[in-house]
Amino acid sequence: MMGRFFEVVLMALGMMLAAVLIVVVFRGVLDLQVMFQSFASFEAGDAIGIIDSLLVGLIVIEIFRNIEAYLKNVSVVPVAINVAILAVTRQIIIHRPESYDGSTSYLLTGLAYAVMMGILLVAYYVTAIKEPREDLQEGTEHVI
Repeated sequence: MMGRFFEVVLMALGMMLAAVLIVVVFRGVLDLQVMFQSFASFEAGDAIGIIDSLLVGLIVIEIFRNIEAYLKNVSVVPVAINVAILAVTRQIIIHRPESYDGSTSYLLTGLAYAVMMGILLVAYYVTAIKEPREDLQEGTEHVI
């Protein structure tokens, strides 16, 4: 009984994520349309907004893959690390000095992002490249 409940909850979650993905993709297409219409006044901030929209879409796709890995009873660790790398990359790209009170907080936040990215890259290297376990790799290949 509980297994069926979780299946229904995960299916509903998947449908909600699909709706979010459709909205994000639609917004990205609208951003591209606006960019091409006003190409003469295109600025770096506009490009960052477009990249931000694309990365949010990729994060939603990775969350779908994470749910798929869970439903297939394979390890979700490599997929979760991929989601985290995308999320930190997005934060690094939208990291702007005007969003912070002073240069110290801006630099400390940038350093924190660099440390997080380093830790995630080491985790990715250890789990997916250096010593992938046979059983983990076999089940995860179908998801990744």
